[in-house]
Amino acid sequence: MSIVIVLACLLTVSSANAQAPKPAKPAPAVVAIPDAVTNSPADMAKWLKTHTTSNQAFQQALYQWIATHIAYDIPGMYQQKNYRDTAAVLQQVLRSRVGVCADYASLYARVCQEAGITAYTVNGYCLENGTLAPTGAHDWVVVKNGAQWTVTDPTWGAGTVDGARFTPKLNWEWFQVSPQVAVKRHIPFDPMWQLLTNPVRHDEVGVSRQSGPAFNYNDTINKYLRLPRYERLAGSLARIERYGGAANPFVMAELDWLRQTVKVLAGNREIEERNRLVDQFNVANADYAGLVKGYNEYVSFKNSQFLPEKPDMTVRKMMDALVGMAEDLSRRLAAMHGTDAAMVDHLRELGAAVEEMRGRIRTEDQFVSRYLKTEKAKRRSLFYVDVVEKS
Repeated sequence: MSIVIVLACLLTVSSANAQAPKPAKPAPAVVAIPDAVTNSPADMAKWLKTHTTSNQAFQQALYQWIATHIAYDIPGMYQQKNYRDTAAVLQQVLRSRVGVCADYASLYARVCQEAGITAYTVNGYCLENGTLAPTGAHDWVVVKNGAQWTVTDPTWGAGTVDGARFTPKLNWEWFQVSPQVAVKRHIPFDPMWQLLTNPVRHDEVGVSRQSGPAFNYNDTINKYLRLPRYERLAGSLARIERYGGAANPFVMAELDWLRQTVKVLAGNREIEERNRLVDQFNVANADYAGLVKGYNEYVSFKNSQFLPEKPDMTVRKMMDALVGMAEDLSRRLAAMHGTDAAMVDHLRELGAAVEEMRGRIRTEDQFVSRYLKTEKAKRRSLFYVDVVEKS
């Protein structure tokens, strides 16, 4: 998720807690993660897997550790950052013990992922008293335990920010919140991540709305996760536009970033596709040269009236190999489509040459079949007949 607004990822201020969802009850005893295993998400996940008895206990311990060991980075919230949840960034967060909401969410999701728990960071904006919160874009986590999705916000679980002051205070109000409750305060940019069959539109936030068409978020997420980055972002862009579009400054900024990124990725993909086509063409061109070489060797052998004599099976295999090469090359070229005039011309020229060679090979294949069906004592005459027919 992009971080495109400088005043982004703020913790909720103290006065905003009045409408927070009902607190989720933590386990009676939450295991404490020792400092010795907090050098990397992988180390934390490994230790938690060994020292907790369930995914629930694992996540409670992780939530508590992040809330009590990572301080909110007040200076960092005013700095524009273009990173994603890279390993290097998370290492820095664990070393410095400070971060903004993207860091809190990414760390929580990564530790879960390292343990095989389905978790993803989500980017969006927040509401206060049913209206747009002025704090900017925000990041949180969605987690799937079995068939059940929940929303966890480790940033809001760590404390509050009032102006330039961070007050640490562990609370469990935003641990494993149901999607139906979470959407009252957290609105993902991509409606898919609301995890609702009837997502809130961006232009209907805070107002009563009528039920819309059912949205199968599980199927959409499963498909999304199988796609490469370009298709993922293009799909997110389309869904945001379909569900209210640029209804507020935060969505507008996200749409601008998505459009620019999709445009760049589309251009890169065109370049990659052309380079791939050039590579395929070069291979086909080399294979055509090999086909011509093989055909010329056959013609030389035929001009010597198949002498020195070879077993019939060898002659048949020689011709079958040429036929197979020609047919394969023809199919591959038919599947290549040029994206510019120069490549179109190259493909047309090579395609014409291959088809001409296919015709010659087809004719010789018929000759070989006739040759092999003829009694050996009469085969020599076939060469003279063939010369006469061609003349």
